[in-house]
Amino acid sequence: MAESLPPAGRYVDDSLKSLFKETIDQLIADLGRPVILYFEPTASGCPNCIRGFDGSSRGTYNTSNPFGVGRYNRNFPNGGVCPICKGTNSILSENSTTYTCNITRTPKDIDYDAVGENPTNVYKTKCQLVGYHDIQKCEKALIDGEMCVRLRDPMKTGLQTLAYVICWWKKID
Repeated sequence: MAESLPPAGRYVDDSLKSLFKETIDQLIADLGRPVILYFEPTASGCPNCIRGFDGSSRGTYNTSNPFGVGRYNRNFPNGGVCPICKGTNSILSENSTTYTCNITRTPKDIDYDAVGENPTNVYKTKCQLVGYHDIQKCEKALIDGEMCVRLRDPMKTGLQTLAYVICWWKKID
């Protein structure tokens, strides 16, 4: 059977594409909520102790510690275990970023039987395309106070121009 489509370019012109993008951007700005993406933590050397040749702590307090007494500066006796890094000479720092996203709980555009999930555990987010690579490489996300992992890889979407990224997430315990 042959298609009987009208001629292309009659209704979807540049002004409609622009209106679509402006409207979706405004919806994200007005109705969006923050989604925090968490990445693999980054390791840095401990400022509280002196590093040994093997990369671990030498068990000696670093008197040139740039931090004031508190979180990263606690004196300890020579030969003891550093109270900050526990002798590893490594401190892990949380790595995260936040995007404003439209959030849909229990989205209708997913086959729950195929993915083996309960609908109440699934979220769908939509944000500007600038977040695509961060969503791709994040380990987990905090969505409406719930910790989630990606259910599927993120997808670029839009009206002919790919300007947004959508992703499905599942809640974890």
